[in-house]
Amino acid sequence: MTNANETSYEAIRKIRTPLLIILSIITFGIYWYIWLWRLITDVNKLYPEKYIHRLKWFNTLILIDLASLYMNIHKIQTQFILNSMDLLWIFVQLILAIQILKNIENYVKYKFDITIKHNIFGWLFFGSFYINYKINRLAQSIQKGLSKQIEKQRNN
Repeated sequence: MTNANETSYEAIRKIRTPLLIILSIITFGIYWYIWLWRLITDVNKLYPEKYIHRLKWFNTLILIDLASLYMNIHKIQTQFILNSMDLLWIFVQLILAIQILKNIENYVKYKFDITIKHNIFGWLFFGSFYINYKINRLAQSIQKGLSKQIEKQRNN
């Protein structure tokens, strides 16, 4: 339960990024799916104007994951580090990650009139772990943006 003084962006559940990575590895990726489901739920509550359809994304990611597993078991495309389904999964996961980042960005713009900048390389190379990092720093980013707005108004 949130208290009345809490701002709504704090409704997004947080976990330290190294812990997210460790739990994802220990559970063979299952925790990552749980974390992502909760994240999308929180983002949808925060910014329902651009609703993210969890079931469609999860069905797609899980089906691609199962196809990749099938390819690995039957030794299809084993001459490569990643098979075509692994590459497709990475691509779909990155598209979902950018949609989540954009929804958070749009929410902050709408609610606080602050533009949050994202590092394209962080998103491209770290995907959902970069989202987690940005969420953990969201309060600081908003505070920094508000401080800039106050300073700008003082100078005018």
